[in-house]
Amino acid sequence: MVTQIPDPKPIKDLFESLLGRDVEISPMSEPVVPTARRACCVGLYVDGNADVKALVAADLELSARAGAALGLVPKTGADTAIENRELPAALYDNFYEVMNIFSSLFNEGAPEDHLKLSSVFQPGSVIPTNAAKMLRGLGKRADFNLDVDGYGRGAIGVVIPF
Repeated sequence: MVTQIPDPKPIKDLFESLLGRDVEISPMSEPVVPTARRACCVGLYVDGNADVKALVAADLELSARAGAALGLVPKTGADTAIENRELPAALYDNFYEVMNIFSSLFNEGAPEDHLKLSSVFQPGSVIPTNAAKMLRGLGKRADFNLDVDGYGRGAIGVVIPF
């Protein structure tokens, strides 16, 4: 069975469950990809053969806000990270955990294609060329705005490469 992009509701439910806050989700047409102007955390999800089967890109805003909310860090901690365009270690570690649990959304109904998180690249770090091509290339993708109650908005993109 081919890995599927999760529907918006399970994504919303996962963030609400982890962060203990209401989350609004809405589709967006602009793809979430790292650029010189848009710092992103990028998670790579692999199968049992270590082949990349899914990628998730979360902009710095979502990475910082979700990382802060998970760790009960005040909103000002996320705001400072966004202003400085740098994700502190504590917020990165928290968001890494969000990305790790996100793998469960790829595994619903497809246990034979069990995916696990391989790595999460920090905003501003160089991601492997093949992963960068997958984020921008052909494949299935869905991009969403998420608004975490009390913390603010950010964006996430989910890609299933061909």
